Amino acid sequence: MVPEAVVTAWMARFSECLQRRDTQSITSLFFADGWLRDFLVFQWDLRTLHGHDKISTYLSTNPHKSWPSSFRVASDEYFKPSPGLMPETVTAGFTFLTPIANGRGFVSLAQSDTDKEWKASIVFLTLDSLKGHEEIDVAGNLYTGRLPTWSEARGMRWKTAETQPDVLIIGAGQNGLQIAARFRQMQISTLVVERNDRVGDNWRSRYPALMLHTPKEHHTWMYLLYQPFPANWPVWTPGDKLADWLEQYSVSQDLLVWTKSTVVPFPVYNQETRKWTVTVDKAGERVAVHPTHIIVATGTLGEPYMPTFKDQNLFKGQILHSATFPGGSDFSGKRCVVIGTGISGPDIALDLSIRGAHSVTIVQRSSTCVQPGNIVTDQFRAAWPSGIPVEVSDFRFFATPMRRLFEILSSQRKHGETWEQEKLFIEQLQKAGIKLDLGYNDAGALAVIYTRWGGYWVDVGSVDQIISGNIQVKSGVQIQKFSDTSVTFDDGSTLEADVVIFATGYQGMEENLKTLLGDHTISQTKLLPCGIIDEEGEIPAGYRPTGHPGLWFAPGTFPNSRLQSKYLGIQIQALKLGYMNA
Repeated sequence: MVPEAVVTAWMARFSECLQRRDTQSITSLFFADGWLRDFLVFQWDLRTLHGHDKISTYLSTNPHKSWPSSFRVASDEYFKPSPGLMPETVTAGFTFLTPIANGRGFVSLAQSDTDKEWKASIVFLTLDSLKGHEEIDVAGNLYTGRLPTWSEARGMRWKTAETQPDVLIIGAGQNGLQIAARFRQMQISTLVVERNDRVGDNWRSRYPALMLHTPKEHHTWMYLLYQPFPANWPVWTPGDKLADWLEQYSVSQDLLVWTKSTVVPFPVYNQETRKWTVTVDKAGERVAVHPTHIIVATGTLGEPYMPTFKDQNLFKGQILHSATFPGGSDFSGKRCVVIGTGISGPDIALDLSIRGAHSVTIVQRSSTCVQPGNIVTDQFRAAWPSGIPVEVSDFRFFATPMRRLFEILSSQRKHGETWEQEKLFIEQLQKAGIKLDLGYNDAGALAVIYTRWGGYWVDVGSVDQIISGNIQVKSGVQIQKFSDTSVTFDDGSTLEADVVIFATGYQGMEENLKTLLGDHTISQTKLLPCGIIDEEGEIPAGYRPTGHPGLWFAPGTFPNSRLQSKYLGIQIQALKLGYMNA
């Protein structure tokens, strides 16, 4: 097997079939259970098709007037034809052209058992840029030369963006900032508004011991676009440290961010001018702006979910939500009950235990997916290997459809070298009283993040405290009522308590969006970005048309906004140029 010969021959057939618009022949180049992931090439959308029938139907209904051509197999060290990660496979990157755009893609091939023909298990096709509207590089930087000066050029750009921006981004978290940084390079005028006093306060306002449960490992999930972390950045990022990094990122990337600023309900969209009228309360001053597009980057979580129970008003201790947890030191010597075993509950229980609480009991209502931090870190190392540019790893990662990735993770988990280690971990947790599941299709925590957006934690220390008995467990129960000094559960048991902390998560974002944008606007959106993937494996309405003109959502994790900000920017450019219908 010579990878270059295999890929070159397959690409020649693929290109020929595309030029003939022969959807049946194109489909035959895939395995029966193959995947086509298309970002903006055949439709102005982000789509994933699985199996011959869906791929064929999708290509047959292609609304674009032109199809990709001029395919070239990559020859660089990262995407040249090479043996794939799976046995007996070949992978390669490639480029192509359309009349309006430059494209790139990725293919994974294997030999069919029946006819020994090389067929595609995965084909990823994306628009990389619109011709004449490519991202500027260092050589084409806005500030090249001595006139105007750097500060003058930035001032002129910001002056336009303060009243007539192409885009208004609501929210200066990691997604909003990365999109703004991307749009700066795409020369899309952008204003970001942030309700907090400082950029990063969405992380500073959370409990002091918070550490992200996805590792930094080799600048993966929390790498910010164009700006890698320092080499000595901790593997598990503290929330306060991330907050400071986001703040300086907004400065170093020359982003126009209004802090202490909120959108006054409700923005109004004019169908004739295709512009919004938005009133912003900017630190007490009302300012009108007229963007063509609004991007909501406020995350997928709504207000804290705080249940109430019988006789709760009789309780003489403290009741609070994890969102306002001040840190374990405040509860030294106290009898503490933590409700919930998602991400926050075990973190808070650990903080309470090591800060000297008299007792800590964590209450679990239903099963949770728990994985050791070192195993999850190894998965990230595999996806983002050391020494490989993160942009390369991002593209390869997104080339694999999410539901296919779950299949791979499930297989690796059950047959990998670390399974025996994880089985012991699971058995010890079960013995301590925790009810466990293995996640969607037994694929682990990553699959849970995208299929139910809760009910998991990546262990960074709390499990040892549970196994040792320093954190007690009550599982399969719910609170029934309170007394002045205790909590009674529906199994009849009672716990004496001085403080009850509800790590019960957050409500969905739909109500927040209605409050922000109004029922009329939200009723016109066909999808809401709940953060949970759809049947194709894509996030509904994330970085893709929402159904309402000029309205976009930017949900997901760091890699989503890091890469998909490009596709969002291309759609905004395509609308302006008339390539895409509003």
